[in-house]
Amino acid sequence: MSAENVDLPPRRYADLQLLALRARRGDAADLKLSAKGLALLEALLAQPESVSLSSISQLAQHHGVNPSRLTRLAHALGLEGYKALQALFREDLSDSAFYSTRAQRLLDFGETPRAEGDALADDRALWQQEMQNLSAAVDTLDTAQLTTAAASIQRAQRIHVIGLRASFGAAHYLAYYLDYLRDGVHLVSGHAGVSVEQALRLGEGDLVIGIAFRPESRMSIDYCRLAVEQGASLLALTNHSSSQLAALSESTLLAPAEGAFFFNPMSSLFMLVELLLSRVAREMGHDAVLALRQREALISRLHVE
Repeated sequence: MSAENVDLPPRRYADLQLLALRARRGDAADLKLSAKGLALLEALLAQPESVSLSSISQLAQHHGVNPSRLTRLAHALGLEGYKALQALFREDLSDSAFYSTRAQRLLDFGETPRAEGDALADDRALWQQEMQNLSAAVDTLDTAQLTTAAASIQRAQRIHVIGLRASFGAAHYLAYYLDYLRDGVHLVSGHAGVSVEQALRLGEGDLVIGIAFRPESRMSIDYCRLAVEQGASLLALTNHSSSQLAALSESTLLAPAEGAFFFNPMSSLFMLVELLLSRVAREMGHDAVLALRQREALISRLHVE
């Protein structure tokens, strides 16, 4: 859709992006938006997940403005109020075009870092942002919750690890090494098709480890919800405390994933997985060593390479 075809009020999140772009280029005479209003709109577009999951007071505090500013912004866009504005962001939260929309925002709003005369500037900036994500994960880590999560892994009768699409790599990594340490670990893999009904096998005493980043896989959420309804416990690994997955669990480990990256930054997620595995192995002590030796002996006997 071209910018000229976007009418007020905007009907989709993509319309908001195009309206902001038109206003920035001075090509939006029909949009009665002040410079401060445009700056606020662009700030919201840069953090769509925060808008989707925050109340008007929370969002206003985050951006250092009065809640009435958000209401006035919505009215300037031809919307009835904040709830109508938020609805456009929430639609984007589950939009199948998440990655292309994000890429468009990064390119159109110039959020990808640039530096004259330095071809490696983008790479350095991405590295710095990932380092910030790692630091944020450690700074906000609840060590008591990590201890509780490790204990739940040790005592669970059976463990199902589910993380589909972009989260599958971390799910496979976690399940693979947990299987070195204990029996009864099952990776729910999307390669052969996922049947949510598998969660019906789980009950009290079992544990599901769910991994989901935005855009959250509906299949993963449905699987975890059904398992919890069956009486199983849920450990959630996600990038937002207000995610659908976190809402299902009393035990959540957060992996911040901010930054101007076209896809989902995953460094902090893999670090959390490593911290969790390390904690489980340390708590198991010599039992962990014995389990590893048994696995290594089996691999040697079967000549697995």
